[in-house]
Amino acid sequence: MVPEILSFSHNWNRKLNCNCFTTLRLHNPQKFQVGKVFEIQLNKATLGNAVVKDIRSFRLNQLNSFITYLDTGYDVAETQKIIKTMYKNANINWDVRLLDFVLFVYQY
Repeated sequence: MVPEILSFSHNWNRKLNCNCFTTLRLHNPQKFQVGKVFEIQLNKATLGNAVVKDIRSFRLNQLNSFITYLDTGYDVAETQKIIKTMYKNANINWDVRLLDFVLFVYQY
């Protein structure tokens, strides 16, 4: 089975260079499932395949500094601003919309 592509346009906190990394994405239980393998791409260049190890879901206002500094390298307020900018055309009600904090481990 060919892995689904997970694209990144920015390597926040240089996390994609590590053996494991996280990503903050809109909640999508059909897409993100523990054990599922993705081909990780940065600006359309393949970095490798990674498996989902764990997923935590929460609202934007529940972000904390552990998550934001590890994932983006920025504080909570700046990370919230980044996320809102990324999804600015999606007309999202951030009071109810869930995010997924997805933990990946590269397969070697």
